[in-house]
Amino acid sequence: MREYRLIDRAILFLRLFVGVLIALHIINKLQTYNFVLTGYPALLFESSWATFVIFTLLEAIFAVMIIIGFGTRFASLIMAMGMFVEIFLVFPTLGWLGVERQILYIGIYVTLVMSGSGRYGIEAYIDRRRKNMRP
Repeated sequence: MREYRLIDRAILFLRLFVGVLIALHIINKLQTYNFVLTGYPALLFESSWATFVIFTLLEAIFAVMIIIGFGTRFASLIMAMGMFVEIFLVFPTLGWLGVERQILYIGIYVTLVMSGSGRYGIEAYIDRRRKNMRP
């Protein structure tokens, strides 16, 4: 039983760690908006501005989901797919050292996809409440 609590604490740490990193990344993007926008690709929309706004909002939503432990698997899967898009569509010519950060994020996101939110997340709280309400 004790080992599972340590694993759940490790998952909580990983969720908080990656969530805070994403939040800091978003803050940096917003502070350097003009510089970031000049190199931002127009992937799905006509302008790079629209792509920037949509992707930044999605990153923020998924970061909050990961931090609170609600929809952790879904949010982590989408974020991992986003990292693959960055590697293969946005930065295809950078090589290993240019995309090392994205590969590390993929490792974290895949770990969260496999583990879920753990005991210390909203999903686990909801599951415990449902079990207590059963007759």
